[in-house]
Amino acid sequence: MVQVIKGYPHGGSAGPVSDSDDATGAAALIHIHSVERHIFGNGIKIVAYGEMKIHAGTYVYAREMKLNTLQTLSLTPELNLNNTQGYMAQKFIYHKGELDNYASIDVYADDGTWQGPGTGPVDGSIWLDFIAMGE
Repeated sequence: MVQVIKGYPHGGSAGPVSDSDDATGAAALIHIHSVERHIFGNGIKIVAYGEMKIHAGTYVYAREMKLNTLQTLSLTPELNLNNTQGYMAQKFIYHKGELDNYASIDVYADDGTWQGPGTGPVDGSIWLDFIAMGE
């Protein structure tokens, strides 16, 4: 069973989220395939597995991946047969370990061009498989 989550629109350089009409690009589309909960001692570790459709410069919040805090995030781009270009995803996790933190994700093509809205695939977004770990 897959749970589909529509992320918040990106607010550009003005901030991590924008609820107004000035948001740039599409919001992230997140599919959660599995969530594991591991309890050891007084700690709880949660691991979420899934995929997201995202473009460069988008913020993804811990809560969108069924986590309270985001500690690590592994991203693997999916290629489709219609494009011959590969992609690379990079992330930066803001305020690691703090409640409801977020990650900024950048996507680059093989030639080093940034894949923002209006570039790259049809809508500028690509599918990324992810493994997210936190509390």
